[in-house]
Amino acid sequence: MGRKVKTGLSYFSKDVDYYDDFKIMDLMNEYGPLGQTIYDVLLCMIYHEGYYLEVPSMEQLAVKIIKTIGNRWVKKKDFVLQVIYYCADIGLFDKTLLNQNIITSAGIQRRYDSVTVRNKVNKDKYRLIDKNGLLNAPQNPISATETTIFATEKTINDADIQQNKRKENNTYIYFNNPELEKTFRLYISMRNQNQKYPLIPEQIEELKEELHSLGNTDEERILICKTAFIRGWKGFYPLTKKKSSSSGRSSGKANKPGNNNFHNFEGRDYDYAAIEKKLTGGN
Repeated sequence: MGRKVKTGLSYFSKDVDYYDDFKIMDLMNEYGPLGQTIYDVLLCMIYHEGYYLEVPSMEQLAVKIIKTIGNRWVKKKDFVLQVIYYCADIGLFDKTLLNQNIITSAGIQRRYDSVTVRNKVNKDKYRLIDKNGLLNAPQNPISATETTIFATEKTINDADIQQNKRKENNTYIYFNNPELEKTFRLYISMRNQNQKYPLIPEQIEELKEELHSLGNTDEERILICKTAFIRGWKGFYPLTKKKSSSSGRSSGKANKPGNNNFHNFEGRDYDYAAIEKKLTGGN
């Protein structure tokens, strides 16, 4: 009986101009040596298995990386996940496969192929390049017969499709209402500019769900989001209805816990359009 073919590597090469790579420069500029260390640990994990790393959940992977580096240097799973997703954003990992908890890239596969050129290793799964090392469309690990769903078995409405589809630039659409989508993105942009680390996708999804639950209509959600944006809040707060002394009509205003309405000065007027133009870099 022949010996089982080893899929993992005992070593992998590192070019002397490694730090001249613009992607590595971007990673170092954004997260410093700690970000680079997280990326290095991931490379070792990947090559230990072969040319890709498949994990049950990204949170478990983050915990393992923290244990490897030491929680003296990195303590939060969210930070590790931010680095991993950023690596995908700048092209160090394939973003489509990363969303399936599979970590690899065309570059990783090319280096793996160069080391295992004489080994009879099965390289059919999650391939991003062809046998000549040229870019190839990622293969779906599940066969077409396994993923076929008949219309009678499952109905997907337009709203579900809109929530899950991506634009051509690979940006998620969070809300179907264009004005609500625009306002929500401005709020996320404000949050990212006002804190050290950008929000990770899971945090943005939680904010989206929170905003959706607080408003009964898109108009209410837009008002809630605009108020949080203008005031620089880190979360959303429900609208409260207070009667106008002159007309008796109710007006909706986001109510932040701890605010009191017993003040004797005029509220500040914010130029929302000017703030929006500044955040989006408009002239």
